[in-house]
Amino acid sequence: MAKDSSYYSGEKYNSLAKKKGYRSRAAFKLLQINKSEKLFSKNDNILDLGCAPGGWCQVAFENIGFSGSITGIDILNMDMIKGINFIKEDLRSLNMDLIKGPKDIVISDIAPNISGIAFSDTMNMIELLEIELSIVDKFLVKGGKFLAKCFEGESFLFLNKEFSKRFNSVKRIKPDASRIKSNECYILGTDKNN
Repeated sequence: MAKDSSYYSGEKYNSLAKKKGYRSRAAFKLLQINKSEKLFSKNDNILDLGCAPGGWCQVAFENIGFSGSITGIDILNMDMIKGINFIKEDLRSLNMDLIKGPKDIVISDIAPNISGIAFSDTMNMIELLEIELSIVDKFLVKGGKFLAKCFEGESFLFLNKEFSKRFNSVKRIKPDASRIKSNECYILGTDKNN
């Protein structure tokens, strides 16, 4: 059976991740978004939600080093990465006291386990996004940035509406490293308004 272009795109980034030492192909999504949107600056304090296995933490650290701080949270274990403060917690029952200090950027590549039942998958995604937004409301500084994954359709509409309430600039992004047939996309909110 012939393989479509999305397969080759996925394989290309899987191979590149191994070659360049990234823990996941998702690192290239953040690399591409950062290249176009200039997400990171020296001295940033960054929070990575759903960080395991650590590809996005690696990209964040490449950009800020020890000038700021990076905290990653995930329910899954993550092998230590130099310069990353890792918290093993379920976002749904997160002890917010474990997050130290205000954050300049929140990033999230998290998604629920996909069941294939569209309504259920959408509701699970929206539930996760609501939790992410509650963390953003509590910790993201005025003027800060939030980059979150969602799916085309209801979760995108939900997130776009919620971002518009919180950020002065909102942008939909589909990086090249996303599989062509994937319905995932990212929304970037910049300049948090309160």
